[in-house]
Amino acid sequence: MSSKVEESPKNTLSPKSLKKNAALNMTKTVMSLVFPLITFPYASRVLGPVYIGKVNFAQSIVSYFALVAALGISTYAVRESAKLRDDRKNLSVFVKEIFSLNMISTVIAYILFALAMVVVPAFGNYRILLCVCGASILFTTLGMDWLYTGLEEFKYITIRSIAFQFISLILLFFFVRNQNDYLKYAGISVVSSVGSNICNFIHARHFVDFRVKALCLKKHLKPVFTLFAMSAAVSIYTVLDTTMLGFIKGDESVGIYTAATKINRMVIMMITAATAVLLPRLSYYADKDRNEFLRLANKAVQFVVMFSVPCAVGLFVLSEPAVILFSGDQFLPAVPVMKIMNAVIMFISLGCLMGGNVLISAGKEKSSLASTVVGAVSNFSLNFIFIPQYGASGAAIGTVCAEFLVMTTQFILGRKIIDWKNLFRTVVQVFAAVFVMALFLLFLMRFINKIVPQIIFCTALGFFLYAGTMILFKNEFVMNFFKIIRRKKSDI
Repeated sequence: MSSKVEESPKNTLSPKSLKKNAALNMTKTVMSLVFPLITFPYASRVLGPVYIGKVNFAQSIVSYFALVAALGISTYAVRESAKLRDDRKNLSVFVKEIFSLNMISTVIAYILFALAMVVVPAFGNYRILLCVCGASILFTTLGMDWLYTGLEEFKYITIRSIAFQFISLILLFFFVRNQNDYLKYAGISVVSSVGSNICNFIHARHFVDFRVKALCLKKHLKPVFTLFAMSAAVSIYTVLDTTMLGFIKGDESVGIYTAATKINRMVIMMITAATAVLLPRLSYYADKDRNEFLRLANKAVQFVVMFSVPCAVGLFVLSEPAVILFSGDQFLPAVPVMKIMNAVIMFISLGCLMGGNVLISAGKEKSSLASTVVGAVSNFSLNFIFIPQYGASGAAIGTVCAEFLVMTTQFILGRKIIDWKNLFRTVVQVFAAVFVMALFLLFLMRFINKIVPQIIFCTALGFFLYAGTMILFKNEFVMNFFKIIRRKKSDI
């Protein structure tokens, strides 16, 4: 680093507890889930499938330009800032360089965004809505979430996110009263998701000095563009289904698809929130402690398998009552779509862990990129085949197949990292426990006719059956959990 940068004291950021980080990030995510659990049922009933579809179609379009603005910076910046967290001077230089690069990419994204609205005739009826949703691009750049994640400042992120979600909730009930308020709903969605990022920008001065000179942006381009290519591929098979559905089948189909995917996407957010905190820690251990890196990676894989599989099966059983409760009777066509899509809970959760955490922290960006390219190509091809004939169900089929291929490719590329013997044992135990759970739930559903009791009793029974079966199997993960609980009780 340049000698022009004045020597500044070392950061006093001690390594945070992974359990505490996971708990904080899950708390943040739980609140991110509670918010749509309140807002989406309200908005879906007020706006209906067509206007919900309009907003989600616009958000899917904006996401492509947000991708250009992001430029693959986040994952790279989390990894590198985690390595520099004990060195304030070099961290400040790195943050200034990355932020400068991010602002340049954001300006380019907005230029392309403006051109698209002028050139693409289909955007003519969405221009105001697109502009409202497009505000999220700048807020995301200013937020620098990657800095707080790299420094493991999850407490701050959690508090400010919850505060803005409460503000957004109040705004929703005050300003969204009928279908003509869909623009207000879109604006409130922006505030809830990225409005707090202005606070991030101001608060960042506690950790870095922005007065340093940004010495060299060029050195960051190669890893950033590699991760950008991966992000672009991921975006194709995570957002393209909504975009293609909107162009081919219209806003109502997008609304149905949104209702079908909203719940399982929230479950995925819960699981990935618990594992997202691993990236800075895995990056820290990748070069310094290989054994600890492998231990953490394999524990995380077992954790995701144990939680994602029962969630997917439980939601499959409860698809119809969940859609009716969450979205209303007018979204009943979403039930078969949701049953197809529930499989992605397993595939995306494991794929995000392997591709977004384990492979990236090990410096295998190209391996992760290869898997996402496989998913992008397969998703586009399958959407092109199935959407014209099957609509929202066709988009679901394409997404499920693409996510399965991505997950499989990532595990093949990361096969030397995985402890296959322990993983196989866990998978067998989980599927056996889930089979027992599903049988009892299907039996119970025959005797309960009301929606809310169905969901409450089946969720409670499913949890106890699954947990009890895993205890009978003496699952290593579960038994270690009980050992920790007993140890804490004995310390009281």
